[in-house]
Amino acid sequence: MTIVDTDILATIANGTGCGLVIIDEAGMIEYWSSQLEGVSGYSAEQVLGQPWSELALPSGFSGVEVGDDFGASLVDASTALSGIAFYPVGEGVDGQVKRVGVLRLTSQYADNGEGFPFAVETAVGIPSRRAMFELLQSQLACQDRYQTPFALLFLRIKNYRAFIEVLGAESWEITNRAIFDQLGAIIRMADSVGLYDEATFWVVLANSALDGTNVAAEKIKRLASAMKIDALDLFLSVAVAGVLARPGDDCEALVQRGLSLVTKTFDSPSGLVVEG
Repeated sequence: MTIVDTDILATIANGTGCGLVIIDEAGMIEYWSSQLEGVSGYSAEQVLGQPWSELALPSGFSGVEVGDDFGASLVDASTALSGIAFYPVGEGVDGQVKRVGVLRLTSQYADNGEGFPFAVETAVGIPSRRAMFELLQSQLACQDRYQTPFALLFLRIKNYRAFIEVLGAESWEITNRAIFDQLGAIIRMADSVGLYDEATFWVVLANSALDGTNVAAEKIKRLASAMKIDALDLFLSVAVAGVLARPGDDCEALVQRGLSLVTKTFDSPSGLVVEG
Protein backbone atom coordinates (compact mmCIF):
# COMPACT_ATOMS: atom_id res chain seq x y z
CA MET A 1 0.00 0.00 0.00
CA THR A 2 1.43 3.39 -1.00
CA ILE A 3 1.86 6.45 1.19
CA VAL A 4 -0.83 8.19 -0.87
CA ASP A 5 -3.28 5.34 -0.23
CA THR A 6 -2.54 5.48 3.48
CA ASP A 7 -3.10 9.25 3.60
CA ILE A 8 -6.45 8.88 1.80
CA LEU A 9 -7.60 6.19 4.23
CA ALA A 10 -6.52 8.29 7.22
CA THR A 11 -8.50 11.24 5.85
CA ILE A 12 -11.59 9.07 5.41
CA ALA A 13 -11.26 7.65 8.93
CA ASN A 14 -10.88 11.10 10.47
CA GLY A 15 -13.63 12.63 8.39
CA THR A 16 -16.18 9.96 9.27
CA GLY A 17 -15.02 9.25 12.81
CA CYS A 18 -14.77 5.54 11.94
CA GLY A 19 -11.97 3.10 12.62
CA LEU A 20 -10.72 1.30 9.50
CA VAL A 21 -8.83 -1.97 9.02
CA ILE A 22 -7.96 -3.67 5.73
CA ILE A 23 -7.38 -7.43 5.55
CA ASP A 24 -5.60 -8.77 2.46
CA GLU A 25 -6.36 -11.99 0.55
CA ALA A 26 -4.22 -14.03 2.95
CA GLY A 27 -6.00 -12.69 6.01
CA MET A 28 -3.14 -10.40 7.05
CA ILE A 29 -3.71 -6.88 8.36
CA GLU A 30 -2.69 -4.39 5.69
CA TYR A 31 -3.99 -1.13 7.17
CA TRP A 32 -4.87 -0.04 10.73
CA SER A 33 -6.24 3.45 11.41
CA SER A 34 -5.39 5.58 14.41
CA GLN A 35 -8.96 5.28 15.71
CA LEU A 36 -8.45 1.53 16.14
CA GLU A 37 -5.25 2.22 18.03
CA GLY A 38 -7.32 4.21 20.52
CA VAL A 39 -10.01 1.59 21.12
CA SER A 40 -7.83 -1.52 21.12
CA GLY A 41 -4.49 -0.42 22.54
CA TYR A 42 -2.67 -1.92 19.53
CA SER A 43 -0.49 0.40 17.45
CA ALA A 44 -0.25 0.01 13.68
CA GLU A 45 3.33 -1.14 14.10
CA GLN A 46 2.15 -4.03 16.29
CA VAL A 47 -0.53 -5.37 13.97
CA LEU A 48 0.50 -4.68 10.36
CA GLY A 49 1.39 -7.92 8.61
CA GLN A 50 -0.14 -10.02 11.39
CA PRO A 51 -3.09 -12.42 10.92
CA TRP A 52 -6.45 -10.89 11.79
CA SER A 53 -7.77 -14.24 13.02
CA GLU A 54 -5.23 -14.36 15.81
CA LEU A 55 -5.75 -10.73 16.81
CA ALA A 56 -9.50 -11.23 17.15
CA LEU A 57 -9.20 -14.31 19.39
CA PRO A 58 -8.74 -13.82 23.15
CA SER A 59 -6.42 -16.84 23.34
CA GLY A 60 -3.32 -14.98 22.20
CA PHE A 61 -1.65 -13.01 19.44
CA SER A 62 1.53 -14.57 18.08
CA GLY A 63 4.37 -12.69 16.47
CA VAL A 64 3.94 -9.43 18.39
CA GLU A 65 5.92 -8.35 21.41
CA VAL A 66 3.83 -6.60 24.05
CA GLY A 67 4.03 -5.60 27.70
CA ASP A 68 3.30 -7.69 30.77
CA ASP A 69 -0.32 -6.58 30.83
CA PHE A 70 -1.01 -8.07 27.38
CA GLY A 71 -3.50 -10.63 28.68
CA ALA A 72 -5.81 -8.01 30.15
CA SER A 73 -5.54 -5.61 27.24
CA LEU A 74 -6.26 -8.39 24.73
CA VAL A 75 -9.65 -9.14 26.27
CA ASP A 76 -10.49 -5.44 26.17
CA ALA A 77 -9.31 -5.18 22.57
CA SER A 78 -11.37 -8.20 21.55
CA THR A 79 -14.47 -6.57 23.04
CA ALA A 80 -13.77 -3.26 21.34
CA LEU A 81 -13.06 -4.78 17.93
CA SER A 82 -16.10 -7.07 17.98
CA GLY A 83 -18.20 -4.23 16.56
CA ILE A 84 -16.27 -4.08 13.29
CA ALA A 85 -18.36 -4.75 10.16
CA PHE A 86 -16.45 -6.19 7.18
CA TYR A 87 -17.12 -5.53 3.50
CA PRO A 88 -15.49 -7.34 0.52
CA VAL A 89 -13.65 -5.09 -1.94
CA GLY A 90 -12.25 -5.96 -5.39
CA GLU A 91 -10.88 -9.25 -6.69
CA GLY A 92 -7.57 -10.62 -5.58
CA VAL A 93 -5.52 -13.73 -6.26
CA ASP A 94 -7.60 -16.80 -7.23
CA GLY A 95 -10.81 -14.81 -7.05
CA GLN A 96 -10.27 -13.89 -3.39
CA VAL A 97 -11.06 -10.39 -2.19
CA LYS A 98 -9.71 -7.97 0.35
CA ARG A 99 -11.92 -7.01 3.25
CA VAL A 100 -12.43 -3.53 4.67
CA GLY A 101 -13.51 -3.45 8.31
CA VAL A 102 -15.39 -0.40 9.61
CA LEU A 103 -15.89 0.38 13.29
CA ARG A 104 -18.35 3.20 13.82
CA LEU A 105 -17.21 5.10 16.90
CA THR A 106 -20.59 6.38 18.06
CA SER A 107 -22.58 6.24 21.25
CA GLN A 108 -24.40 3.20 19.86
CA TYR A 109 -21.53 1.18 21.35
CA ALA A 110 -22.56 2.12 24.87
CA ASP A 111 -23.42 -1.45 25.81
CA ASN A 112 -19.89 -2.80 25.37
CA GLY A 113 -17.60 -3.76 28.24
CA GLU A 114 -15.54 -1.55 30.53
CA GLY A 115 -12.50 -1.78 28.26
CA PHE A 116 -14.29 0.05 25.46
CA PRO A 117 -14.08 3.86 25.35
CA PHE A 118 -17.86 4.10 25.47
CA ALA A 119 -18.00 2.14 28.73
CA VAL A 120 -21.36 2.64 30.44
CA GLU A 121 -21.32 4.10 33.92
CA THR A 122 -24.94 5.21 34.20
CA ALA A 123 -27.82 3.09 35.38
CA VAL A 124 -29.80 3.56 32.18
CA GLY A 125 -27.01 2.82 29.71
CA ILE A 126 -25.75 6.27 28.68
CA PRO A 127 -22.06 6.86 27.84
CA SER A 128 -20.51 8.60 30.82
CA ARG A 129 -18.03 11.33 31.67
CA ARG A 130 -15.29 8.74 31.48
CA ALA A 131 -16.33 7.88 27.94
CA MET A 132 -16.17 11.55 27.02
CA PHE A 133 -12.61 11.99 28.31
CA GLU A 134 -11.37 8.89 26.49
CA LEU A 135 -13.01 10.05 23.28
CA LEU A 136 -11.53 13.53 23.63
CA GLN A 137 -8.06 12.05 24.03
CA SER A 138 -8.48 10.22 20.74
CA GLN A 139 -9.85 13.30 18.97
CA LEU A 140 -7.03 15.51 20.27
CA ALA A 141 -4.47 13.01 19.03
CA CYS A 142 -6.07 13.02 15.57
CA GLN A 143 -6.19 16.81 15.55
CA ASP A 144 -2.52 17.01 16.48
CA ARG A 145 -1.53 14.48 13.82
CA TYR A 146 -3.88 15.36 10.96
CA GLN A 147 -5.13 18.88 11.85
CA THR A 148 -8.71 17.56 11.91
CA PRO A 149 -11.02 20.04 13.72
CA PHE A 150 -13.59 18.91 16.24
CA ALA A 151 -15.87 20.48 18.82
CA LEU A 152 -17.30 19.74 22.26
CA LEU A 153 -20.86 20.78 23.13
CA PHE A 154 -22.58 20.84 26.51
CA LEU A 155 -26.37 20.80 26.94
CA ARG A 156 -27.47 21.82 30.43
CA ILE A 157 -31.03 21.22 31.68
CA LYS A 158 -31.56 24.31 33.83
CA ASN A 159 -34.86 23.34 35.48
CA TYR A 160 -34.00 19.69 36.19
CA ARG A 161 -34.40 20.08 39.97
CA ALA A 162 -38.09 20.80 39.55
CA PHE A 163 -38.49 17.46 37.80
CA ILE A 164 -36.48 15.56 40.42
CA GLU A 165 -38.42 17.10 43.32
CA VAL A 166 -41.76 16.01 41.86
CA LEU A 167 -40.91 12.82 39.96
CA GLY A 168 -37.92 11.54 41.93
CA ALA A 169 -34.35 10.68 40.90
CA GLU A 170 -35.30 7.37 39.28
CA SER A 171 -37.83 9.01 36.99
CA TRP A 172 -35.28 11.67 36.10
CA GLU A 173 -32.86 8.94 35.02
CA ILE A 174 -35.51 7.61 32.66
CA THR A 175 -36.06 11.16 31.37
CA ASN A 176 -32.34 11.48 30.72
CA ARG A 177 -32.46 8.28 28.71
CA ALA A 178 -35.27 9.72 26.60
CA ILE A 179 -33.27 12.93 26.02
CA PHE A 180 -30.20 10.86 25.13
CA ASP A 181 -32.17 8.82 22.58
CA GLN A 182 -33.51 12.00 20.96
CA LEU A 183 -30.05 13.58 20.76
CA GLY A 184 -28.60 10.39 19.32
CA ALA A 185 -31.22 10.45 16.57
CA ILE A 186 -30.29 13.92 15.27
CA ILE A 187 -26.48 13.91 15.41
CA ARG A 188 -24.31 12.50 12.64
CA MET A 189 -23.11 8.91 12.75
CA ALA A 190 -19.55 10.14 13.38
CA ASP A 191 -20.62 12.22 16.40
CA SER A 192 -21.16 11.01 19.96
CA VAL A 193 -23.35 11.96 22.90
CA GLY A 194 -23.33 11.07 26.60
CA LEU A 195 -24.04 12.31 30.12
CA TYR A 196 -21.54 14.48 32.01
CA ASP A 197 -23.59 14.78 35.19
CA GLU A 198 -27.23 14.38 36.20
CA ALA A 199 -28.35 17.39 34.16
CA THR A 200 -25.60 17.97 31.60
CA PHE A 201 -25.12 16.14 28.31
CA TRP A 202 -21.91 16.22 26.27
CA VAL A 203 -21.71 15.96 22.49
CA VAL A 204 -18.45 15.48 20.58
CA LEU A 205 -18.66 16.64 16.97
CA ALA A 206 -16.03 14.94 14.82
CA ASN A 207 -14.46 16.88 11.95
CA SER A 208 -16.50 19.97 12.77
CA ALA A 209 -15.42 23.59 12.21
CA LEU A 210 -17.18 26.70 13.52
CA ASP A 211 -20.03 26.81 10.99
CA GLY A 212 -20.89 23.14 11.40
CA THR A 213 -20.70 23.42 15.18
CA ASN A 214 -23.14 26.35 15.14
CA VAL A 215 -25.60 24.36 13.03
CA ALA A 216 -25.40 21.33 15.34
CA ALA A 217 -25.72 23.47 18.48
CA GLU A 218 -28.81 25.24 17.15
CA LYS A 219 -30.40 21.92 16.20
CA ILE A 220 -29.73 20.49 19.67
CA LYS A 221 -31.07 23.63 21.35
CA ARG A 222 -34.31 23.53 19.32
CA LEU A 223 -34.83 19.85 20.00
CA ALA A 224 -34.24 20.02 23.75
CA SER A 225 -36.31 23.18 24.21
CA ALA A 226 -39.25 21.49 22.50
CA MET A 227 -39.20 18.49 24.86
CA LYS A 228 -41.98 18.44 27.43
CA ILE A 229 -42.50 16.35 30.57
CA ASP A 230 -46.19 15.52 30.40
CA ALA A 231 -46.49 14.61 34.09
CA LEU A 232 -45.61 18.22 35.02
CA ASP A 233 -46.87 19.94 31.84
CA LEU A 234 -43.46 21.64 31.73
CA PHE A 235 -40.94 22.11 28.94
CA LEU A 236 -37.22 21.70 29.43
CA SER A 237 -35.31 24.92 29.96
CA VAL A 238 -31.85 24.46 28.47
CA ALA A 239 -28.55 26.15 27.78
CA VAL A 240 -26.21 24.96 25.02
CA ALA A 241 -22.54 25.90 24.62
CA GLY A 242 -19.96 24.71 22.14
CA VAL A 243 -16.19 25.08 22.04
CA LEU A 244 -13.81 24.16 19.24
CA ALA A 245 -10.61 22.36 20.18
CA ARG A 246 -7.55 24.60 19.87
CA PRO A 247 -3.94 23.64 19.18
CA GLY A 248 -2.28 22.77 22.46
CA ASP A 249 -5.56 21.94 24.24
CA ASP A 250 -5.65 19.00 26.60
CA CYS A 251 -8.83 17.22 27.70
CA GLU A 252 -9.20 19.06 30.98
CA ALA A 253 -8.68 22.51 29.44
CA LEU A 254 -11.22 21.82 26.70
CA VAL A 255 -13.83 20.49 29.12
CA GLN A 256 -13.41 23.34 31.59
CA ARG A 257 -13.71 25.88 28.79
CA GLY A 258 -16.96 24.24 27.68
CA LEU A 259 -18.41 24.00 31.19
CA SER A 260 -17.54 27.61 31.94
CA LEU A 261 -19.20 28.74 28.73
CA VAL A 262 -22.40 26.78 29.31
CA THR A 263 -22.69 28.35 32.78
CA LYS A 264 -22.34 31.83 31.26
CA THR A 265 -24.95 30.86 28.67
CA PHE A 266 -27.59 30.63 31.42
CA ASP A 267 -27.96 34.41 31.21
CA SER A 268 -27.87 34.59 27.43
CA PRO A 269 -31.21 35.54 25.83
CA SER A 270 -30.74 32.87 23.18
CA GLY A 271 -29.47 30.20 25.60
CA LEU A 272 -26.87 29.29 22.98
CA VAL A 273 -23.21 30.25 22.60
CA VAL A 274 -20.48 28.72 20.38
CA GLU A 275 -16.88 29.81 20.78
CA GLY A 276 -14.02 29.14 18.37
